[in-house]
Amino acid sequence: MNEEDAQANDELEITIESPDIEAAEAEKPAMETKQEIFEDTEIPSEPVKPKRRLRRFLFWMLCVTGVFALGLVAMWFVRVGPLSTEFEKARVETELLESELDDLRPLQAENTQLSEALKTSESQLQLLSVLVDVTSAQLALAQEDEIAAKAALAGTKASLLELEEKLSAADAEIVRDLIDRLELVQREVDTDEFAASRDLEILANNLLSLERSLFR
Repeated sequence: MNEEDAQANDELEITIESPDIEAAEAEKPAMETKQEIFEDTEIPSEPVKPKRRLRRFLFWMLCVTGVFALGLVAMWFVRVGPLSTEFEKARVETELLESELDDLRPLQAENTQLSEALKTSESQLQLLSVLVDVTSAQLALAQEDEIAAKAALAGTKASLLELEEKLSAADAEIVRDLIDRLELVQREVDTDEFAASRDLEILANNLLSLERSLFR
């Protein structure tokens, strides 16, 4: 075989092999497309992500709820617990004070009665003191001692004014008449002893009548 025959055989082999290579290259894109479609169909990535997100959301919700619950428990022990204890103490103290107040109410009423009795006794003592002044002045005039009579009546008006403030309006009006009679007697002592003695007697009788109406 010569060189020309060998070259002809090589060209024939190349021509025969070329269609196989071209067919293989034509089938390759089709296979790649089928593989991509298979891969897209085989991996369902989208349905998996929402489940994972839901689990994460539930996990964080549980964490937040747990932290909130711990905060409430801590607040109870730090603030609410002591406050409830203080409130219970205050309630007990209030009940004790109310009980003591109930015990003191009868004493308060008794104290009020004693205060009224004391005022009455003071008023009666003051009225009797005025009566003593008038009686002393009568005795001095009977002895013709004008100076002693004036001295006996020196503080009588002030005593009657204090008595007037402690009595009711009706009784205070009676005391005002007694004061007017007293001032008349003090003027009469220097000018008319007989008239002064008579007015002193009227004054004494009025004082006795007032004492009986107020304190007996």
